[in-house]
Amino acid sequence: MESWIRLQISQPSTWRGLFMILTAGFGISISPELQDALPNLAIAALGLWEALRKGGRFGEPGA
Repeated sequence: MESWIRLQISQPSTWRGLFMILTAGFGISISPELQDALPNLAIAALGLWEALRKGGRFGEPGA
């Protein structure tokens, strides 16, 4: 299940869809350029989250 979630998270369309749903709910419009940048931002945020979560073990095999 975890590998399926990671695969889905790595898909740019997943992030575009989530942000489009959130912005539509709040009545915010997003430019096409920003929509294209959102997957990169989300992946960077996930990388930062993993680094903070794992702390000193980040990058170690099996960490």
